[in-house]
Amino acid sequence: MTKHQIARVVEEDQKRRDQQPDWLERLRRNFDAEVHLPVDISREFLSAALLWAVDNKVDFSLFHEASEIIIAHFGGDEIYLPSRWSDKRWHIGLEDKEPFDPSD
Repeated sequence: MTKHQIARVVEEDQKRRDQQPDWLERLRRNFDAEVHLPVDISREFLSAALLWAVDNKVDFSLFHEASEIIIAHFGGDEIYLPSRWSDKRWHIGLEDKEPFDPSD
C-alpha cells in the first residue's frame, strides 16, 4: 500500500461518527431496498431473521447506525426479511404471508 492510499483511508476514518465512510455508502447503494430495525430489537429475532435470509439465499448486507440496524437487500426478497405488521410488531416476512415464526 502506498502512502497516498494509507492517507486516504485515514481521512475516511476521521469522518464524524454519524457518517459512514464513502466506500461503505457505495456498498449500501448497490442494494435497492432496506429494512430499518430499531437498535434494541431482540438479538434472538435478528439472528432468526438473518439465518432465515441466508437459508433462502437472500443477498443482503448488514449496517449499523446509532439508532437502527439496517438490512440492505434486493427487491423481491421481502418475504424472507423482517417487516412491521399492523399489530406494530416485527415479523419475518410480509403480513399474512409469514413463512417462519421465530417464536415456535
